[in-house]
Amino acid sequence: MRVLLNQTATQIIKPAADITLLQWLRESAHLSATKEGCAVGDCGACTVIVGRIQQGVIAYQSVNACIALLGSLDGAHVITLDGLQAQQLHPVQQALIDCHASQCGFCTPGFVMSLVVWWLNTKPSVLSSPEAFAKHRHGVELALSGNLCRCTGYQPILLAADQLAPMDRSKDPLFELMGGYDRCFKQLQTMQAKTADSLSSKDFQTPAYQTPSSLEELALAYEAAPNIRLVAGSTDLALDITQGLKSIDSLIDVSGVAQLQQIQVCDNHMHIGAGVSLSEVEAFCGQRLPVMTHLLARFASRQVRNRATLVGNIANSSPIADTPPLLLVLDAKLLLQQGMNQRTIALKDFYLGYKKNALASGEFIHSLIIPLPSKAMQVYVEKVSKRAEDDISATCVAMSVTLQQDIITQISIACGGMAAIPKMATNTQGQLLGKQLTPKLLSQVPSMLAQDYQPIDDMRASAAYRQQVTANLIQGFLQEAFA
Repeated sequence: MRVLLNQTATQIIKPAADITLLQWLRESAHLSATKEGCAVGDCGACTVIVGRIQQGVIAYQSVNACIALLGSLDGAHVITLDGLQAQQLHPVQQALIDCHASQCGFCTPGFVMSLVVWWLNTKPSVLSSPEAFAKHRHGVELALSGNLCRCTGYQPILLAADQLAPMDRSKDPLFELMGGYDRCFKQLQTMQAKTADSLSSKDFQTPAYQTPSSLEELALAYEAAPNIRLVAGSTDLALDITQGLKSIDSLIDVSGVAQLQQIQVCDNHMHIGAGVSLSEVEAFCGQRLPVMTHLLARFASRQVRNRATLVGNIANSSPIADTPPLLLVLDAKLLLQQGMNQRTIALKDFYLGYKKNALASGEFIHSLIIPLPSKAMQVYVEKVSKRAEDDISATCVAMSVTLQQDIITQISIACGGMAAIPKMATNTQGQLLGKQLTPKLLSQVPSMLAQDYQPIDDMRASAAYRQQVTANLIQGFLQEAFA
């Protein structure tokens, strides 16, 4: 495999399937500026920048190196803090110094890289004046949502962002180190072309980390070896390596399959391929499905959303996955594929038990199909967690409701964190359907829910708290719908 590591084109011969980018950077490339803090993608100390050519430009994103598998970066540009070294400091570094935004310094490399990629991706007009920046201040806060600081507090870091002057990204100092943006682009172009050639000839493709380039190749490979784990963003699977200390001999990476990278609207249904990242879904939904954008703003961090996929969040079959409750109330379906055969299954029929689903041997999720809600349907979702960002939910509650002459003619309620699987509140739905909203009906919601869910006590919340908060949210949704 090949990567452009800072300014140097680098060939890596047959990396192990379970080696992370952070491990390789520190132990093999001997670039120690990137730090390991949590090894679970929570703290952001290991943040690096990853770029790939997309639609004729290099698209750069922040990535947690601790949970990014090295094999997934074939043909990419990887920039670490070491790559910013020049005769003078990068403007981001200088701004952090000027604003006294670093104390112990352990988290600082991650903050630098998150700010650099934010700067690269920010229109110069946003930075043209303090007034213009003030309108977009939330953007830098979102860019830093996956970076934790235990020393300075965040105000000096935000002040440093205020100090950054507008600059055409192609003139960023980091590109000067590589002989200019155009030269960097050509290097990546050449590298990706050679990577494609090597994949077709299998010269450099290791059996340990397979990267099929077509849907047919993926289907045949997985059908032949159904016990091999499939991977896209690796944000969850990597925890088996970094926390569970498991060795994984072989993986099949689906991110190179173009058919699984598509997201589109057809016949009022949104089709999202298995390789589409959460950041891409977040941007695409926009006005099409704003409730999804609202939810994804609470999903982990920007670094995680840049790699994690929506389909992966479903396939994990976790009871606390953030997106399934919303998808359940939208009546989403999954297109499954086994070999060259496909079938469709409703998401509500996909979950069979704790960490169990309806996938057959050698079968994988091709895409997610979401019916777009009608104008009459109101959709709500809220995630409750101890932290506003980058945290696991205690409960996640979603509801869709349609009213006609103040009568509930359609209602779906689903919750995560309340049972062994993301689960519909079928009893509550049945008792609310066909009713008008009255104070008496609202007061009965907690007792209705008690027949649907028997949550557990754990470190995130007590069973009583989960039950009460879920009831409160549903009552609030209903009141808003009828308002």
